[in-house]
Amino acid sequence: MILLPLYAYAMGDHPRPTYNPVRVLVVKNAKSIELKIKGSYKKVDFNTGALIKEGKSLQGAIIHAQDISLKGIKILPEEKTRLYINNRQFRGIIDILKDEEEKIFVVNHIDIEEYLYGVLYHEVSHLWPIEVLKAQAIAARTYAMYQKLVTKNKFYDLTSDVYSQMYGGRTSETRSTRKAVNLTQGLVLMYDGKVFPSYYHATCGGRTSDVTTIWNINVPALKARWCDYCKMSPHYSWKKEFRFDQIKDKLKASGYDIDIVSVKVIERDASGRALDVLLEGKDRDMQLSGNKFRLAIGPNEIKSTNFEVRNRGSFVTFIGKGWGHGIGMCQWGAFGMAREGFKAHQILEYYYPGANLVRVE
Repeated sequence: MILLPLYAYAMGDHPRPTYNPVRVLVVKNAKSIELKIKGSYKKVDFNTGALIKEGKSLQGAIIHAQDISLKGIKILPEEKTRLYINNRQFRGIIDILKDEEEKIFVVNHIDIEEYLYGVLYHEVSHLWPIEVLKAQAIAARTYAMYQKLVTKNKFYDLTSDVYSQMYGGRTSETRSTRKAVNLTQGLVLMYDGKVFPSYYHATCGGRTSDVTTIWNINVPALKARWCDYCKMSPHYSWKKEFRFDQIKDKLKASGYDIDIVSVKVIERDASGRALDVLLEGKDRDMQLSGNKFRLAIGPNEIKSTNFEVRNRGSFVTFIGKGWGHGIGMCQWGAFGMAREGFKAHQILEYYYPGANLVRVE
């Protein structure tokens, strides 16, 4: 891999400076939040920046949506001030906003490196080899950088859940994860000189999938790869049984109303993952992509789309391999590679073929 001092820019976008905080949605759809501040801070109007209040500390204040008379407020803590939202500590600046439905959402403005301190603990075990943690730091930094460059939401770039990257703020930091971030500071993956969405997942189950099987993007660095390194994963194989009425309820909650009687996989990709699923019902049938079906049932219930189906009476059983969407780096595979002596850059070279490792200033 090549190390170059470059500016980063997203696939198909133009070069631009990269040192900017990322904006992370840390609370959404809340009727109220608890705010605690230990140290000096300023509270300013979100839109104008006009000073509302200066304070030395704030002990456990409950903020309701109706308490926010303007569009929102911004909390500017001093450097050594500790700031807590719902008993979770965060670095950086906090926006407390409300939406059109009078629900609170909270956005954390934070330097990308400090953001990563709060990501790694949730994405991989902090007890894993440092080379895995370094590879994860680079992949997570690249993903965050990409989202920062292409976001269309005017309030935040990333969410703090499984649909983006898990982020727990300062409360989730550990010595080993901070070390991995610091050792890789500024390093991102690029393909053809452009930052790309460096997806990753827990366990591929033997082979990753091409990104085009799920998302409408074509990045050669996200091609399918054989993986012999994740066999020790507890998620390498799994089995889950449901009653059909449970499947029916989960589908209905996701907007798919069908009185289901059987599930069939009608098309698979080269890795064996279900591309399309046929849901047979009493009155009509419905076809969904494997990914939409998995998300509707629950990504922690059906751990991947690499499954076989057994319909039996009023029950359906899924027998599968792996956990996650199967695109990009296999985290348990990275663990296996590190156990065999591979370094972080070699892990990344394997799972993101053709990508270059670039330091952005």
